[in-house]
Amino acid sequence: MERPEWTGGGRARLQCGHGQSFLISLFAIALTFPAFALAQVAPTEKPPVFKEGIVLGEDDLPPLIDLPKFSTQSFADDDFDAARAYAKGNYQLARTLATAQSATSDARAQYLLGTMLRKGQGGPVESANAVNWYQKAAKGGEVFAWLSLAEMAFANQGGLAAIDGRPFLLKAAGKGSTEAKIVLGQVFTSGLGGPLDIDQAKAWYIKAIFDGSVRAKQLLGNLLFGQSEDEEALALYREAATEGDTRSAYQAGIILADPESPLFDQGAAAPLIKQAAMAALPEAMTAWAIFALQEDPPRPAEAARWLRKAAQADDGEGQYLYAIAMAKGDGVMMDRETAYEWAVRAVRHDPKSSDYRALAVALASALPGPVRSRIEEIAKQPLLILSHTASP
Repeated sequence: MERPEWTGGGRARLQCGHGQSFLISLFAIALTFPAFALAQVAPTEKPPVFKEGIVLGEDDLPPLIDLPKFSTQSFADDDFDAARAYAKGNYQLARTLATAQSATSDARAQYLLGTMLRKGQGGPVESANAVNWYQKAAKGGEVFAWLSLAEMAFANQGGLAAIDGRPFLLKAAGKGSTEAKIVLGQVFTSGLGGPLDIDQAKAWYIKAIFDGSVRAKQLLGNLLFGQSEDEEALALYREAATEGDTRSAYQAGIILADPESPLFDQGAAAPLIKQAAMAALPEAMTAWAIFALQEDPPRPAEAARWLRKAAQADDGEGQYLYAIAMAKGDGVMMDRETAYEWAVRAVRHDPKSSDYRALAVALASALPGPVRSRIEEIAKQPLLILSHTASP
């Protein structure tokens, strides 16, 4: 989770890599976790210098928008020879059969052939030829072909350019594709493939909502929240949350948990944050830990348990706070070596965070060089991220 940039008052707005804007409230952290220091421990040697690409690793740029991958369909439900071969992983045979069947103007076979040509399955990558077969499939009535053409256009593949993407999406939306309507909302919000147009984005999200899309409710909520239309955003988030959308539950809870918002209602926020935490949304598990610390009396052991879950789910904020809890022995057994590992992982999440880096340097200063090096090697290893529902 990215660290927020404070805009004044007790709230921060965070612009995510996927174009989503939502509120992070950190008011409880300052109350619960005072500034960490190891003054009683003399540094054993000079603290390490953290360098991106060495200790921290390269920081990957997030995608501009969260486009669906329309070309990743399995074709397992299709009942024709090429699709059956494709579903079994026999791509060379599938490509041969799809080529033959595509010549008979079978739109689904043409779409499958375009996908294999684009991905290099059963033969070399042929992006321009993939565009050709996708276009034939689209004209033959295969709506997903328009979507895949848009995907290729936004990736500048097969001779297409980003500016070509929107017309393809409009074709798919005109055929009733809810997915196309959602992506149109995203591209008009981001300015991808043409000018930014917030009114158009709202209109397409609303059309997708009328189609029954819960995802569109969340995305329209994000857009409205980014425009400080918090009450309207909250209504959409809560509606989507009742339909099982985990992120909407979290975002509604965070809005309600902001003590400086006119919508502040901590009692209403708690079940929404808990809903998202129980569904294993990493940042929600961190937020639920903060709720445990705000109770009277605070429950540091419960907070530490949820911070551990968030840290193991690769939430940077959770890793940072869990490192502090372990370093202090607050709700968990004190273990500064493991605390250092989590601090380094947090820094890898956000190398620009002065808080993360300061904690890592403070913890490093209390560890012998060989121990520190061993932990840094461990912290480079990927976590086993669990996606199942979090147990209480």
